[in-house]
Amino acid sequence: MLYLSGKENFTAKAENISKEMEIPKNFLMKILKELEKAGLLKLKRGVSGGVTLAKKPDEITLYDVIIVMEKSIALNRCVINKGICGLVPHCPVHPIWFKVRNKLIEDLKEIKFSEFLTEGTAS
Repeated sequence: MLYLSGKENFTAKAENISKEMEIPKNFLMKILKELEKAGLLKLKRGVSGGVTLAKKPDEITLYDVIIVMEKSIALNRCVINKGICGLVPHCPVHPIWFKVRNKLIEDLKEIKFSEFLTEGTAS
């Protein structure tokens, strides 16, 4: 996502992304397919194919990408599933984990990929 965000209306080859971002190609292909399913990327197969962003960098948040890859945001398992820990009903830390998780989600939703471009971190 970072690689493509720095190249407006650009179609990249998976080989180039793999090389420049130092991601093994087989692993990258799995990531690209997940991001395509989520509507963040467009994949076109074939000789003239490649990978393009499905949205503009200012419409894609860090939260969007993390949720696609991780399925949830959690600092501790009990925040996702209270049944995992028998201490939740009387645990003084559980509400804090929940509060921190919510703040993290809020912050991740505010970080757009276009912000990385102004900071000069996209290649």
